[in-house]
Amino acid sequence: MDTNPPSPKPSGWRRLFARPHRHVIWFPLLACLACFALSIFSVVFSWGLVGTAGGIGYLLGLLWFLSLAIARFVRKQVGPGFAALGALGLALGTPIPVGVIGFAYSVVKGDDFAVDLALPEGVELAEPLAGYSAGESIPDAFQAAVLAPLAAPGSDDPTLEASLPSLTRLDQDHRDLLERYLAAHPAWRVGLERGHRFAIRRWKTEGRWETTLSGYQSSFHPPDGPQYQTRTLIELSGEPWGRSCQRIAPGVPTKVTLSSGNGLHESAVDLPAGTLRVEQFEQSATPERRITRAAFAELEKEFGRLLDDPTWSGARKLLPADAILADAAPPSLDLLESFQPGIYDVVIRANPGEPGLVYLKAWEITKNQPLSARRLEERSSEWIGWSDVPEERFLSVSNITIYEGDWGQYYGARFEAWFRPDSGAPERKLVERNFKIEGWMR
Repeated sequence: MDTNPPSPKPSGWRRLFARPHRHVIWFPLLACLACFALSIFSVVFSWGLVGTAGGIGYLLGLLWFLSLAIARFVRKQVGPGFAALGALGLALGTPIPVGVIGFAYSVVKGDDFAVDLALPEGVELAEPLAGYSAGESIPDAFQAAVLAPLAAPGSDDPTLEASLPSLTRLDQDHRDLLERYLAAHPAWRVGLERGHRFAIRRWKTEGRWETTLSGYQSSFHPPDGPQYQTRTLIELSGEPWGRSCQRIAPGVPTKVTLSSGNGLHESAVDLPAGTLRVEQFEQSATPERRITRAAFAELEKEFGRLLDDPTWSGARKLLPADAILADAAPPSLDLLESFQPGIYDVVIRANPGEPGLVYLKAWEITKNQPLSARRLEERSSEWIGWSDVPEERFLSVSNITIYEGDWGQYYGARFEAWFRPDSGAPERKLVERNFKIEGWMR
């Protein structure tokens, strides 16, 4: 017979820290918060894979506590159930004060990158242009055609029927010519994002071609006129750009699915054209997809003209007058002030003589420190036009943000335009120029 008295059970708050709770609550909670901390550090140091792993671990931790709480309550274990809920609350609530403290600290501290920097002596620094004279500018026919239907009242019928047979033929029979035409045409920005090659339609602003954030064109507060937002995009890799796009079959009447965005009727449709996919986004005041229908019709006209004479000489005749400058000038790089300090429009004129990608690199001059390296390349990358005539120059336009420094803290920066040939040949620098810039204040 066992005469040893039974060991007393822990009572009160100590019971929460007994071994079973350590195993199923506190150890997982510490692991969950550690994963959250890992994801925060990954943002600071740009550790992509580490951040992804940390985020997945954090979400799995939340799922564990939710499942544990449900299981405890189902078994009528009220105390352990509330303990699991408490751990879930701690895991969910931790990011909130961390975010508030981090935001407040960043506002008070600011960015000290340029605090002790002085403009370099003996170095010529260009000032970013406040404006840009485009000279005599021809209006963009596509832009006018897309907006014209908004002048008439729209209906409540969102049914759409569209097809792009000319683009389908170009994809099947003249793919190289199509890509060269898109790269040379200033209305199309051919770039790369998430591993996908795409062409986004640019519009003209005050007479010059402009690249906007993610390619969206909008007008929400016009003095007189309709509100809208739109984007036209050709996916050259054959994969959808937007995961929520509604795929429509060519030539088949389809009722477009609508949602609400910015107080307008919103849609995003995906129309196949051979191995290509054309995505059209629209926000407008009525269910009728007037912008979408007009955009597809105008694209068919444009690519139909290209198909009429599928040669490079024929394609050149379709390019606007400002697409190619035959001025025998060297490659050029200009910086223009954008809508906030630290954000700039970049205009490059060059002729690399072969197909390939142009992108930017930048350094602070006195310490030779790279500026916004990863984001700068991503935002400025563009397949540019080319020809066998060295005296000709083609256009690349991008919108970039320099994150180092704050408003009003000026320093010298060297910008370089680099070219990466499609042939796999070594990259080469096309042009460089020094500018007096300031960083964007977060």
